[in-house]
Amino acid sequence: MSLYSTPILYLNMGGEMLYVLRQRLKAQKIDIDKTVQVLDEVTAALLNPKVLSPMFEESPMIGMPHLRTILESVALSSIMKLDANSMDKLFDLMTMMVKYQLTAASGPREIVLIMLNHIDGMRDMVSDVNAQKCVTLVQEMVVDFYSCLTFDEIWRARQSCLRGLESYNVRVSILLRRGLQNEDASFNITPQRYDERYMEHKGTLATLKIKDVSPETCCGGSFDTFGDRKTLLGKNIYLPTYGIMENAKRDSQQFLRDCGVKAELGMLAVQLGTEETSYERPFTLNLLSNVDDENVNNANNETDSEGKSVNQKNAENGEPKLNEDYKAKLDNVYADFFEDEHEGLTRSMDLLDLLDELE
Repeated sequence: MSLYSTPILYLNMGGEMLYVLRQRLKAQKIDIDKTVQVLDEVTAALLNPKVLSPMFEESPMIGMPHLRTILESVALSSIMKLDANSMDKLFDLMTMMVKYQLTAASGPREIVLIMLNHIDGMRDMVSDVNAQKCVTLVQEMVVDFYSCLTFDEIWRARQSCLRGLESYNVRVSILLRRGLQNEDASFNITPQRYDERYMEHKGTLATLKIKDVSPETCCGGSFDTFGDRKTLLGKNIYLPTYGIMENAKRDSQQFLRDCGVKAELGMLAVQLGTEETSYERPFTLNLLSNVDDENVNNANNETDSEGKSVNQKNAENGEPKLNEDYKAKLDNVYADFFEDEHEGLTRSMDLLDLLDELE
């Protein structure tokens, strides 16, 4: 079993939890102050160095029951109440979305980009300055940790994650509506703009470290803080703009190219005297509407028994070590962020109400 799987599961599932909470808070028209408070508190708890640092240690993958316990405690750090039924629904959504993303991933570099997309989503949701710094530090940890691994090591980490998620089979309405899942809970893997085709190039890339290979060799995708990840996997699928901006940008670029060609041909026709009418260069104004469609998600809560990981240690050499400086920095940021953490908190929001439309 891979020694590098735990951060993949923890950060991706934590990111999906925040996506669901954000969507339900908005759908339920929760007061903006409470919404900000919930997202800040859950994000800070998710990235708490006492919880996060052990995740980046080289060890066999965390068991799913243990991971659920940790994520449940993270959700309880906010002002929301939480019962078993609520956590069941939330955990099913997190699990199936991450299972789909890892199944659809086209290569090891995309595995890292999926994590960075979730971290970008966290950064967009938190408002506190110290929490923002904490998110940036976590992104640096991910890049430093996985850039030192080979393509094959990251791919095997993905395989370990999928084995841990194998027993979870829940139908999620948003995946069904988008044609990404079948009624039997299996996935439809549709072609995407980002495609590493790793299995085709495995022979030459497997033993190379991620940091030693040009991003363009693997279909691009930036590891920078505000870089273009290229892939949609790991972005907030509950947003009405999910996938639209990428397609609109691509369509717009093609439209402009077509207009340019027509303009040049038109001017050439005028110059050659084959066109008697005057020619005007086309002018395009694109006004995008702000239509806010709520995504209401529906999960069939028919989950198999939880899969247990097999603790097999992988005695590999040259494995990356966690930089202790990150832990110290995270401790400082977390201390600043939670200076008055327990003052005046009233747990007045019931997560079951927030998830009441997730069947």
